Formats: sequence, structure tokens, C-alpha cells
Amino acid sequence: MTALPVLQAGSWSSPLSDHVLSRISELLPDLVRTRRWFRAKAKTIVSIQVTDVVPFPESESWLLVLDFHYQAGDSESYLLPLSLAAGQEEVFSAEPLAILEVEGHGRLLYSALANPKFRDALLSAVANSRSYKGRVGEFLARATELPPGMTVNLNLQLDSSVSRAEQSNSSIIFGDQFIAKLFRKVEPGINPDIEIGTFLTEHAFANTPAVLGTFEYCGPGGAYAAGILQSFVRNQGDAWDYTLESLGSFFERALSRKEGPHPISNEHPLLFAQRQVPQDVRELLGEYLDYAVLLGKRTAEMHQVLASDKNIPDFAPEPFTQSEGQKLYAEMLKQSDAAFDVLRQKQSSITGPGAESAAQLLMLEDQVKERFSPLRERDITAERIRIHGDYHLGQILFTGNDFMIIDFEGEPARPLSERREKAFALRDVAGMVRSFQYAAYAALFGQVPGVSVKSESPEQIEAWSAFWNDWISAAYLRGYFEAAGSASIVPPTQDERQLLLDAFLLHKALYEVAYELNNRPDWVRIPVRGILSLIQ
Repeated sequence: MTALPVLQAGSWSSPLSDHVLSRISELLPDLVRTRRWFRAKAKTIVSIQVTDVVPFPESESWLLVLDFHYQAGDSESYLLPLSLAAGQEEVFSAEPLAILEVEGHGRLLYSALANPKFRDALLSAVANSRSYKGRVGEFLARATELPPGMTVNLNLQLDSSVSRAEQSNSSIIFGDQFIAKLFRKVEPGINPDIEIGTFLTEHAFANTPAVLGTFEYCGPGGAYAAGILQSFVRNQGDAWDYTLESLGSFFERALSRKEGPHPISNEHPLLFAQRQVPQDVRELLGEYLDYAVLLGKRTAEMHQVLASDKNIPDFAPEPFTQSEGQKLYAEMLKQSDAAFDVLRQKQSSITGPGAESAAQLLMLEDQVKERFSPLRERDITAERIRIHGDYHLGQILFTGNDFMIIDFEGEPARPLSERREKAFALRDVAGMVRSFQYAAYAALFGQVPGVSVKSESPEQIEAWSAFWNDWISAAYLRGYFEAAGSASIVPPTQDERQLLLDAFLLHKALYEVAYELNNRPDWVRIPVRGILSLIQ
């Protein structure tokens, strides 16, 4: 392991002097690029400024508020919790940063999340509505007001651990009762994860963890949501992992057949959802077919609760106006332009089965964009509501017999103001349908247990992937629209539903095209195939 830098501190009573903080700022650019929570890995960091230091004296910890300044001229704020160990010993998974040294005696400076005393301090702070004063601001913890009939005892004696799940924030699990999420990237304003989670808790939606407390940093730049405390849901992992496991069993049954799947008529997913599932298809798909219906039902129930209170302006449903249609059309067109620009730039780097599909898609650019035109011309009678905003299988926990919906922050790359805007519920629905296709086609990339393109025909795997995706997406849509019924959150006519769903599916897939070309070029065939299936 590379030797840690040694920083000379003036005293142990006040170890984070301006000089030490300046040296920490110099070390951070290399460190943060290895961290999942740092979201600007593609940007060039010009400087990092420590704007505040909030001490947690009971655990010899500090919460640093950092301003990252980039070459493009923009800036972002992050929270960095740090602790001092008793000596130089390294704590496993402690994310060591440096050695602080006073008069020849060194102590390890490391992530405070690895410090049980700091984790306990966060839970205690909520239980006691405590605040911690920094140099220029204040960190506040507050318990939320629970709905009638709901009581929670914040047990301060629970063992804690840091979640190992890949996340853009940091989560602490307290026994099997609570989970605290510390936001790493922060910005002024209302955080939708707290706002929507609290609303669903207050309105007794059972399929999301209850919000029990909040963390906030108030500084010169305003109030920043810093985290959330929720009830812990016992689960078997997220729905993405459960889906891949189910796909493993599906492929085992499917690939043992002598012939491939029977061709499926080229029906729109909404029409296909109305089909009765044949018995042999049900046997092939197994129990996941019924769980897809259940997930559709839970999605509709979430949307109905989010649309249920007209007395709260930020949640009251709103009609779709002509100006909103123009705005939505412009958003779709902007994403389309961005995706096709990247596709043209990187077409030569696309190899294998995806190359032909990419070339085909480029020739259909005008047809793709034309699909968005009706949004600015048609009257759509569904109401706009608050939605999840980043809805996919990774945002769902599978309990073993049901689903719990989590993480209401919305798309991390969008500013808070946009993530809090009202939208059509079908935007979430389209996100989940796209997630099903990703799961199905993950078999081509060795992500599904027991499926190998080296031992099986790639053409057969892809054919069965499409088969699974068609039937499971249909089951999900059937569950959603049956549960939604005649609610105002969905358009009343098949034509309007198809228009909206197609637009959001295309928009999401175009976003995926740009993302995959910049991060996983081999995977671009998945969204490209998804787009082609919609417009051909």
C-alpha cells in the first residue's frame, strides 16, 4: 500500500488548522476520483476549498464542507466526514486519508463513516434534535413528526455498519431497524428524497421506508439537505439483483428447448399487455411474471398517493397545458440532439453486433425526432404530479414477497429545481420498462448467472432476451394500468397513453445511448435496439 502523506498539525486540541485543511484540499482530487459518491469524475478540478468545518467532539470527528471548482467555471459542494484514530493503525475499509503528526506522534485521519462513535452521534443527534456549530454554519438533526398511530423508539444502543451497496451517497445501517443516508453532493434547496419520502410517510404509503429524521447544513450559501434517517426494511437485495437471478432460471429452462422462441407479433407494448399469457409462457417465465404485475401495481399505488393531496401546492396535481407541451418537446429534442451527436462522433468505435444497428439508427434520426412532435400539438388530459424521477430496478428493494420503493432524489445530474417539477406518471413507467430491457439483455454481457455467450449461441440468447422482455414489460404495464384504473394520473385513451409512453421510452433510451457511448460502448446496442423496436 502506498505510504500515506504526513501532515504536521499544531496540536491535538485543534488539529484541523488552516494549514492542515489546505494540505487536505491538495490531497482530495486524487482521492475523490476513486469514490462512488463523487459525481464529477469527467470534470477537471481546478481547486477545492474547505468552506466550513463542523466538529463532532464526542467522536473526534469533523464534517468538512467542500467547494469543488472546475475548469468549466462551475462549482459544486460536497460533505466529507473525517475522524482521528487513536494512533497510526489503519482501520479496515476506513478510507485512510493521511497521518496527522504533532511533535513526532502520528494519528490516522480517515473517513468518519468507519468510526462507530461518529455513526452513533448521527443517530443520537436525531433522537435529541441536536445541532453542531461549525466555523461559519451549523449542522442540524431533527426527528420528523410521524402520522397518528405510528411511534418509533430510536434505540441508541444498536450496532451500526456502513452499507456496501454502490450508491452516490453513504448509508449507515443501525441494527435491523434504521438506515441513515448522508448526502455527499449537496446544494441549497429542498431535496426531493426527503420531501417525497416524508409526504409518502405522512400519507401512509406502506411500500416505502418511513422517514424518521433529517439532517441539514445551514451556512452562508443557504440551507442544504444533508441526509435522511429512515426505517430499515429487511430485504433480499434490490430488484435488479433479484431480476438477474430470476433470469438465470428462465434461461436455464429456455435454452434447454430444442428450438428458440416463437416470433411475437409486432404489437405495441400497451396492446401486448392486454393479451392472455399462454400456459407454456407462464411456465417459462416462472414466478417473476406475477411479481412484474405486482411491481406495476405498487408503482400505480405510489403515483396515486403522490396525487392524493390537493391542499399541498408542491404536490397538488396540475393539468397539462400547451406551454408544458412546448417545454416537454424541447426537452425531448435536446436529448435527441445530444445522443445523435455522440453517436456520430463515436460510431467508428462501435464494433460487433451493435455496429449495424447504430448505423441504422443514424439514418432514422429524423423519424425519431418526429415522434416527439405530437407533444406540442396534442391535448393530453392526464394530470402532472410529483414522480420518482429516476425509476428503475435498482431503486426497488425485494423483500421476498413484495417490493419497497426507495431513493426519491431523481436524476442526480439534474438540478434540484428540475427534479422537483411535476411530470407525467408515465415517465416513471417508461423508466421501469427500459430497466427490464437492460436486465434481459445483460445476459449478453455475462451478467446473468449461468448464462455464457461462449457456450451458448448469442443469437439464441438475444432472441430469448427479447421474448422475456416483451412478456415481462407487458405484465408490468398490465399491473400498472389495472391498479391505476380511471385515475387522472393516466390518459383515458389508448392513443394518448401510447403517445406518452413512446415519447418517454425514446427519451430514456436516447439518454442511455449517450451514457453508454461515454462509459460502456459495448452496451450501446441495448438502447439502440430499444429505439429501433419503437420506430420501425
